[in-house]
Amino acid sequence: MAVYTKVTREEITSHLRKYSIGELVDFKEILEGIDNSNFILETNQGKFILTIFESRLAKKDLPFFINLKLHLAENEISCPRPILSNKGSVLVDLKEKKSAIVTFLSGKAVEKITTNSCFEVGKILAKLHLAAADFSMSRKNDLGIFSLRPLFSKFERLLDDYQKDLREEILENLDFLEKCWRLDLPSAAVHLDLFCDNVFFGEDEKVSGIIDFYFAANDALIYDFAIAVTAWVDGEEKFAALFQGYETVRKFSEEEKDFLKIALVGAAMRFLLTRLHDMFFTPKDSFVTVKDPQEYLEKLRFFKSHT
Repeated sequence: MAVYTKVTREEITSHLRKYSIGELVDFKEILEGIDNSNFILETNQGKFILTIFESRLAKKDLPFFINLKLHLAENEISCPRPILSNKGSVLVDLKEKKSAIVTFLSGKAVEKITTNSCFEVGKILAKLHLAAADFSMSRKNDLGIFSLRPLFSKFERLLDDYQKDLREEILENLDFLEKCWRLDLPSAAVHLDLFCDNVFFGEDEKVSGIIDFYFAANDALIYDFAIAVTAWVDGEEKFAALFQGYETVRKFSEEEKDFLKIALVGAAMRFLLTRLHDMFFTPKDSFVTVKDPQEYLEKLRFFKSHT
């Protein structure tokens, strides 16, 4: 959600005439994140989020992301609900790019992860999985397990100078994942990026909303759960809370439980590779904060040692 495309007050005022959400009172850039340009809009009818979609997102995928949020919102999942323009469109051109306006969610990300927050995240993730079960659109996960080797090849030659023997370790784990990965487990359109900054909590310590669906795609439910584990869990108590929270809503099958250890290796590998990619290719003068790949290398080794 870094700001790559700058807009003026006059440009936003003109853009809002395409909607029926009131007149602009104020706006503010949202500087966190890495993918799109985002702004908080305050009108005389309330608060909204304006997103300008940048080049990382393929235009053909935008209807999937937008309609998934609409579907989830209609099924009582608190997420940013897209606002229709006066012409009935959810995607509207702004500064020669596609943009959307969505509802503003109250609450904030947790400052400290607790067993309670893990329990609540498990519950909302299971509710999201059930709500998405009948979503009619689909999208291939371009960061799925069988897309990781092509991603790795983009920077493989750079690894020896970064960390000795890491190249061989990654190749060994890619071989393991491609050999062991299952494609016959329950699947749906899932979030695939449920990190702490993408979940808002209210004052009652319950989840008030989920944001940032721009990695969403069709994949195994247990893989989406594994991603949440890598993002939220740092010990057995928090894992148990996340697992129990999920199972209060949806029970895992025995096959899913058996596959979880492999799914955790896959989740850790995904974020190790994407962080390595960003470390090597993010311009030095970028506003984006590059995250340390070592965190996920340690998680990868931990999960692999338990398979």
